[in-house]
Amino acid sequence: MPSQPSARGFTLIELLVVIAIMMTVLGLVGGGVVTGVARAEAQTEVISVYNLVKKSGVRAFTSGQTLVLSFEQNQARLIASQDELISAVDFDHLLFKPQQIVFNRNGLPNVFAIDVRVRGKSKTLDLSELFRRLTSGLVVTKSNVS
Repeated sequence: MPSQPSARGFTLIELLVVIAIMMTVLGLVGGGVVTGVARAEAQTEVISVYNLVKKSGVRAFTSGQTLVLSFEQNQARLIASQDELISAVDFDHLLFKPQQIVFNRNGLPNVFAIDVRVRGKSKTLDLSELFRRLTSGLVVTKSNVS
């Protein structure tokens, strides 16, 4: 008796089932990836705010003039004492209440905290660590330590 040739390959139903399973898994994982990317971008913008504050203090110190760092909505603006705009930065994931940080000629700010909404959650950014060494009063050097 002649044997029938064995069928090789997949049926259309089998391929559709595999594709449906893959799309379901991709849909579950894809949402987490998008959320993770947005969270990382928001964290990068928070770090940018810290860097902007630090650079503004250094600029006030090196220029010897009072500078104002103004936050409103999704923008930060650095303004010189003559209302001259030095720089402006727009943020995508941060939203600020109207507030200002005034840097004196020594580069020290008048406030050490900024209120911000990061991806819809209210946070207070503590700036005291950036200026802690400058405001501590006593800086220990090798000549002071015996």
